[in-house]
Amino acid sequence: MTALCFSSLSRRRLRMAGLALAGSLAMSCGRAWGVEELRAVSRATFQAEVVKLEALTAACKASAKGCDRTAVVDAERVQAEGSSPEFVMRWEWLRAAMDAAAKAKVEDRQKAMGEASAHLQELALGANSVVSVDSGFAKARAEASSVLAGAEFQKASQPSWWDRQVARFWKVMALIFGGIGALGEATPWMGTVLEVVFYLAAAVGILMLVQRALARQRLAITLASGAAATHAWDKEAADWAALADSCAAQQEWREAVHCLYWAAIVRLEARRAWRHNPTRTPREYVRLLKPGSPQRWALGGLTQILERVWYGLREASDEDYRQARQMFDGLAEAQGSTASGMNA
Repeated sequence: MTALCFSSLSRRRLRMAGLALAGSLAMSCGRAWGVEELRAVSRATFQAEVVKLEALTAACKASAKGCDRTAVVDAERVQAEGSSPEFVMRWEWLRAAMDAAAKAKVEDRQKAMGEASAHLQELALGANSVVSVDSGFAKARAEASSVLAGAEFQKASQPSWWDRQVARFWKVMALIFGGIGALGEATPWMGTVLEVVFYLAAAVGILMLVQRALARQRLAITLASGAAATHAWDKEAADWAALADSCAAQQEWREAVHCLYWAAIVRLEARRAWRHNPTRTPREYVRLLKPGSPQRWALGGLTQILERVWYGLREASDEDYRQARQMFDGLAEAQGSTASGMNA
């Protein structure tokens, strides 16, 4: 029994020592920041106030009407006596407990006031106890006071809005990664599934890159073959035009007009004006071109000269060839027109 009492007394003295240290630190901080001085009371006055507060908690425990928070004293500074250090006692916790008890259910109010009464009894017992303060504690308190009085603590400020957002972000990240870790422990097979999914995603990405590379190669080959085909058509048109000039030099005007006409047809086919179809008549070629375009006007005039001197079997002259040559040169100058019968 003696051992139990000694143990209980030791715990109480330790609590009182912690309370004294907290009060000393709070007092030092208050002095450092220029907080107003608290009401100084003796230990006897403090014990008497604790007794009154115990009666107040008992009244609140019995009835919600007895929960009078205004009866709770303000914060105070209990002076040092003998070897007992000075400490600060703040009663905000009791006011908050009174406010909550006044609105709580009967069972909750009685439980809260019972805990508050037990705490007040411990404070009253600690006020009567003599706490030995050695030189190490005094030295630690002096060091803490000197540190808190430093210049870096004089410029303390609240965290900014950006600091709060950054802290909130890292808090969310911690919750997410913490949840992932818990999920991994609950489902060990999840790691294997994620590994397979990542490998499949990488394989699909590689296949898509290969497909795009092959598509670009096919497009390059198509463009190259199309350019080669266009070059061949242009060469054939130039050959027809050269043959027309040769016939004109020999004054074979009828043959010269005929060669110019086919040079024009081949040149338009090289420009994709229509699809190659040797069964078309001269006038069908004209109708395949866009109405009002320079190509249709030039090929139409050239077709009329061809029908007159070739199919009409009329004599041709250098004037006919000169007009046909102008029509053919007009086809070379016209750019950007497409046939209206591309799919014919």
